[in-house]
Parts: sequence; C-alpha cells; structure tokens
Amino acid sequence: LILTAGHCLEWDMFDVYISLGSKYRWGGGSQHSEMIRAIEAYRHPLYRLLRSTKGITHDVALLKLERPSKLQPAHLPAVDGSDNKPGVIASALGWGLVNNETSSDILQTVDVEIITNKKCAKLYSYAAENSTVDDSVICAGLGGGKDSCNGDSGGPLLVHDVVVGITSSGPDECGVLPATYARVSNALSFIHDIKAGGSTKNVTERLTAETFTLFDTSQSQEESR
Repeated sequence: LILTAGHCLEWDMFDVYISLGSKYRWGGGSQHSEMIRAIEAYRHPLYRLLRSTKGITHDVALLKLERPSKLQPAHLPAVDGSDNKPGVIASALGWGLVNNETSSDILQTVDVEIITNKKCAKLYSYAAENSTVDDSVICAGLGGGKDSCNGDSGGPLLVHDVVVGITSSGPDECGVLPATYARVSNALSFIHDIKAGGSTKNVTERLTAETFTLFDTSQSQEESR
C-alpha cells in the first residue's frame, strides 16, 4: 500500500503507476527503483476539502499496488503521537516548487519543526489567513523560507524513518507560515482497516488508462500543496 494525501485523488486518475525508490520525479536512475501499477484507491471516509477555509480535514488516502514492492517500507507512528511531539524536527520530502517559482526534478528535503496546533492556528489568525487546524492535522515549520510547497502534496513528513504526516496544504505563499500535514497517527484505524482487507464505504476506485506519477496529480490544486 502507498500512503498519500486524499486530495491527490480529486483528479481523474487512469492507469496510475507508482514510482518507488527513485530520487527523480519521473522515476528510474537506480537499480533499486520500481514502477508498479496502482489498482485501487481508498480515501479516508471523513476526508473533506473545505474551500471556505482553504483547509483539508482527514487528508489521507491509500493506493493498493498490483504487486508488492521489494523496497523496505517506512514505519507508521505510534497511536499516542509520541513520534511527533511539538519541538521535534521533521523532514518534508517532495518535488514541488522551490522558492515559490520552479519545481525540481530531483527529490528535495527540508527540515521543519513540529509545533502545536494551538500555535499554528494563532499564526494563521494573526496573518489573516484561513486554514483548518483540527485533530486530523499536524503543523510544522515557522516560516523563514523553509517549507513544503505546491507540488509536494502527498509526500511524507518524516521523523527518522517514521511517517508522522502527509503534505496537505498551507499558506498562499510558501515559507511564511507553518504548513499543514495530515496527522498519520490520527488515521491509523483507517490504515489498518485497509491493510486487513476492509472497506471504508467511501472511495474505492479502479484505475485504468493513462500513466503518470503520483506526485503530479495535485500540482494545479490551488488550495493544496
């Protein structure tokens, strides 16, 4: 299974192939890289794209692969959130915009500090920007030009090898306010249900036809990364 953002499934998705183990946007470049077709998509049943506040709640989705990957998967966080306490430094990865201008063809990483949701909401309020900061969200970054950005949607927020967040949304201008990520520890019951073969009674899509990489499905989504 591939963990990604729910809003990455807002687009028509046909014959999606997932690039694994490569630092390059279009895959390849390594003897360990793989390209595997996704056959089903599951979005969190409480997912909502809130256009009024430009925020997203429960922004989590899973893609089922046609065959297992040979690569070592990242670890899921503890249910108590002990992996993502405020003050911990996490790393956001992606191929999104650099300096709010151009995207990168090589995987980028940036270190950001996890902050409390209360502090995050206050910072957005002071800046007169709207965002949804509820229990399904984790905030990271304090501005200063270090941030995830448009085109990074669905990418991981890592603490060591633990995926604590999924890049979701953020301010109009990257790097001036904290970014919001889907809080993975909040979605563990959904993830384990799908891993066990269950159904969320929400989104189950069969994917057919055209090929493109996962991280390119959300680049024109104005409210999202």
